[in-house]
Formats: sequence, structure tokens, C-alpha cells
Amino acid sequence: MRKLIVVLMSVIVLCSVAFAQQQEEEQAPVNPKKELFAGYSYVHSGLQNYGLGSAGLSGELLQATYFLHGNLGARADVMRATGTNVAQSGVNVSRYTYLFGPVYAVRSDSTFTPFAHVLFGMDHERFSVSYLGETITKSFAAALGGGVDAKLGEHFAVRAGQLDYIHTSHGGGENHLRYTAGLVIRF
Repeated sequence: MRKLIVVLMSVIVLCSVAFAQQQEEEQAPVNPKKELFAGYSYVHSGLQNYGLGSAGLSGELLQATYFLHGNLGARADVMRATGTNVAQSGVNVSRYTYLFGPVYAVRSDSTFTPFAHVLFGMDHERFSVSYLGETITKSFAAALGGGVDAKLGEHFAVRAGQLDYIHTSHGGGENHLRYTAGLVIRF
């Protein structure tokens, strides 16, 4: 699954580069109002509260951003990440986060656009073990992070990297690091 996602993201990026090179040189708008992001996400989850240690989960991240005024916007963030046989325990873990909050991007004519955000919402964890069933827990979640986008053309950019610190209140509190990369569409 991870290899398929990497291959698909590579094809999307290469197609975007080819498309951007074919278009005439035009002055890109400095401040598009909307952005959509889709990409690969790797979450390092601290699952010590469940006796599993820590684990790496892979998945997808979707974000929608609307810039309200200049560089300040509102962002919705949805992530799904999974891990099988976590810490060789036979436990499969799925994590879903639904976050929302403000984002600030340093937008200019530059090729690179750094940003920072603070997001709040919910986190759902699903633990399943063969023959024993599954357990689902829900908790508050908060994310603090940022990253940088590299412009490919008028409407496309590559998210070179996004790093988030995510805190959830599962079992007295868990801390997670999330790395994300993918494609941004601006309009």
C-alpha cells in the first residue's frame, strides 16, 4: 500500500511539472484564496498507554484551506493512518484525525511558501486483534506545526515537508509526530 501511494504521488508530481512547463510564462497570483492538499503522511505514535511502545503508522492526509485575509486562513485537516502487527504484538491500529484551525502562510512571489498552523479536533483510534475483536477510543486532539510548499506553476505546488506535533488525550495523554508531503492545488 505504501509503495502504491509513493508511486501515485510521484506520477502526480511529474505530471504537474510537465503541465507547468507547457504553460506560457504568466504572472501567478500572489495570494490565491483556496488551497487543497493531498499527500502521504507518516505518524510516529506513542502507544505506551496501551503497552505497545511506539509505532510508525502510514496513511493519507487531506487538507482544505481558505485564506480569509491576506496570509491568514482557516484549515480543515483529515488524516487516516494505519499499522499492522504493531510492535510484533498482533495488534492492528488505525488512527483517524479530524482537525480545524488557523493557518498563517508567508506568501509572496517567492518559489517557497512557509506556513504554520494550530489545529484542534478529534482523534479516533481503532485497535483490533484477530479472534478478539476491536476497541475504538475517541479523544480530543491538537496539532501544532508547519511546513513549506514549493511552487510548480500558477495553480500547483509540492509540499516539500510538513511536520506536526500532535497531542491526544487517549489514556492520560499521547504525543505523536507527523510528517507529510504531497501535492497542493491553489485557486
